[in-house]
Amino acid sequence: MDINERRIASLRTIMGNLSQKEFAEAHDLDASYLSQLLNGHRKLGEKAALNLELKIGLVAGTLTSPPMEEPSIAAPTNVVRLPTRAAKDKNYVLIPHLDVAASMGHGKAAPEMHIEVIRDMTVHLDWLRMQGLSFSNIDNLAIITGDGDSMSGTFADGDALLVDRGITEVKTDAIYVFTLDGDLYIKRLQRLTGGQLRMISDNPVYPPITIDESMIERMHIQARVLLAWNAKKL
Repeated sequence: MDINERRIASLRTIMGNLSQKEFAEAHDLDASYLSQLLNGHRKLGEKAALNLELKIGLVAGTLTSPPMEEPSIAAPTNVVRLPTRAAKDKNYVLIPHLDVAASMGHGKAAPEMHIEVIRDMTVHLDWLRMQGLSFSNIDNLAIITGDGDSMSGTFADGDALLVDRGITEVKTDAIYVFTLDGDLYIKRLQRLTGGQLRMISDNPVYPPITIDESMIERMHIQARVLLAWNAKKL
């Protein structure tokens, strides 16, 4: 795939389920020009890509220097990578809500293709910046729903969790979504000496579990939890 094809593929990803007309209207673009780009009648050069980035409100490099295709080892084969869609207002981003209940209890068996979009959440870009969140790429953000009580005290059963699907390694102590022997968990992971990990439930009722090297080989990190929306009745 050459640079032009990668730019067009990235543009299609950003458009998501919006039609050419809807996307053009949302970002004040020439619909005819957009159609020519998508149909291959025009090349998306570096200058044109930069102009589109500025007009749509994209992170620098999204279109001018789109990444190469991720290697097959970047994620387990049962993880579906789903792009964030551009909202009609360029100051907002639509973060997909994934139909997956990450287990906060004893572990829940995940279907073979366990991620499926069921609805989106619209978030203002300035709000994301104000939270001081660090994430791999805005397209890797997603919303999932926690299930169970083992993380009680940090977040509760049914809370919406903002996760970064671009993080697939444990490089720092944090809360992760991961699979182990086919079961799906959301737990705090702490690195130990000797290459081991400690799986911690923030609810003290559940004791911590040490994950040794043989278990780590069967473990796949799906995402890191960045934030929880906690709803409390007042």
